[in-house]
Amino acid sequence: MSTNDTDDTYPGGLTGPWPAMEPRGLAAFMRSPGVKFLMIGAISVALLVPLLLVWGLTEERARRADDVARRIAGGWGGDQVLNGPYLAVPFDVERRREVDGRTVVDRTVEWALVMPETLDVTADLTAEERRLSIYTLPVYNGALALKGRFGGGILQDLARFPGIPRLDQAILVLNIADITGIRSQAGVRIDGGAVRPFDPGMRELSAMTVLPAEGYAAPLTSAGVHRQIERPLVESGFAFEIALSLNGSKSFAVAPAGQTTSLAASANWPHPGFEGLFLPEAKTVTQAGFQATWTIPYLARGVDRVVSGPTLPLASSLMTVNLVEPVQFYQVIARTLKYSIGFISLVFLAVFIVELKGGRLVHWVQYVLTGLALIVFYVLLLALAEHAGFTVAYGIASAATTLLIAAYLGAATASRRNGAALGAVLALAYGVMYLVLREDEYALLAGALISFVTIAATMYATRRIEWRVPAGNPAPVA
Repeated sequence: MSTNDTDDTYPGGLTGPWPAMEPRGLAAFMRSPGVKFLMIGAISVALLVPLLLVWGLTEERARRADDVARRIAGGWGGDQVLNGPYLAVPFDVERRREVDGRTVVDRTVEWALVMPETLDVTADLTAEERRLSIYTLPVYNGALALKGRFGGGILQDLARFPGIPRLDQAILVLNIADITGIRSQAGVRIDGGAVRPFDPGMRELSAMTVLPAEGYAAPLTSAGVHRQIERPLVESGFAFEIALSLNGSKSFAVAPAGQTTSLAASANWPHPGFEGLFLPEAKTVTQAGFQATWTIPYLARGVDRVVSGPTLPLASSLMTVNLVEPVQFYQVIARTLKYSIGFISLVFLAVFIVELKGGRLVHWVQYVLTGLALIVFYVLLLALAEHAGFTVAYGIASAATTLLIAAYLGAATASRRNGAALGAVLALAYGVMYLVLREDEYALLAGALISFVTIAATMYATRRIEWRVPAGNPAPVA
C-alpha cells in the first residue's frame, strides 16, 4: 500500500491522517491542575530563601540605625533616668564572725538611705530630631525642677540600724543615668538659702543601670551628683530645691524616691509613649505636644522610707515617657515580612485561578519571576523608607510592583482583562496589608480573616475543576 506525507497505515489496515495528539506521559502529568497546584506550593516554599535574605538585610540596616543613634546620643545625651534625691548617712558597724573557733570583729562602713517625705518633679522637655547621614533620633533638653522636704524624724528612723551614724558626713545624692547630658551648674537650695553646687559622683553609692529599650540590667553605675549636708540639717530636717538643665534622647524617666511623689511632664512632641511601673493619672496629647501628671503615694511604692545598703532603691519602679518616632519602619518592614509567604501565596492563587478560567497556561518560570518581583517589593520598600519615610515608600513600592506584575501576567495570559484583574487583586492586598500594619493590635485578627476569605474564594472558584491527570489519546478512526 502506498503512502504519502499525510496518510499512514495503522495496525489492522486502517488508513488516514494522524489524529490530533493530546499530551501524554510526563507532559500530561505536568499540565494537570493538581500537579500545577502542588508546583505552585513548592515555588512558594522555595521563595522563603530570598525572603530570609531580605529579612537579614532589614535587621542589618536596623542595627546600623541603632549604632548611629548611639553615636548621636553619645554627643548629646542618652536615655535619662532620675533617681533621688536621697539623704545618705554612713554608719560605723562592727560585724562578728567565727574563724577557726575564734571570734573576729570586722569594722566596716555601711550606708542608710533616707527618702524625702515629699518629692515634686516638674519636667519641661523641648524636643527635636537630630540627623546623622540618613538616620534621625529624637532628642530633648529638659528644664527640670525637683522640690521636696526631709522630715524632722530622721534620727528616729536611723536608730533602727546597728552601728554609730556619722551625721557630720551625710550627703544628698541624686542618680542621673547620663551625667554628660547636664547643661547647667546644677546645685541644691536648702530652706530657701543660696544655691549649693553639686559635686560629681555618688561616693561609694551606686544605682542599677536602666536600659529602657532592652529592659532592666544588673550592672551598677555611680553616675550622679552629691552634696554634703551639715549635721544640724540632718537632725532637724530641711526643704530642698534642685534645678538643672539636662539633655537626653528617646526617653525620660523618674523614680518615685519620695514617700509621696508627684511628676508633671510636658513636651512639644506629639507622639509620647508612657511606660514603666506607674502610668500617668492624667494626660493630654495634641499635635503640638503632650502633658501628663503622676502621683505615687507611699504605700504604692512597696518600699520603706529608710533602707540600708550602698545601692539606691526603686530603679525598677519608674515613671517613663518615651519620645516615640511616628513610624519605626524597620520594625514595620520586619512585621511585613512575617506576612510575606501568605501574601505571595495569595497572588499565586489569583494567577492560578485566572489560568484555570482563561485556558492560557502560565509557565512555572513565570510564577518564579512573579514571586521574585513580590520579594523585590520589600527591598524597594526598605531602600525608599530610609530616605522618604515609610508611608511614601510603601505607596511607591506597592504601586510599582502592582503595575509590573499586572502588565507581565496580562501579557503572559494574552489578556488585558486578566492583567487588570490581577492588578486590582494586588492593589487591594497591598491596601489591606497597609491597614493591618498600621493597626498592630488587629493584625492577627485581620490576617486570619483574610486567610479564610482567600481559601474560601479559591475553593469556590475551583469547585468544578478536574484535578486528575488527563486521560490518554483516543483511538484512531478510519
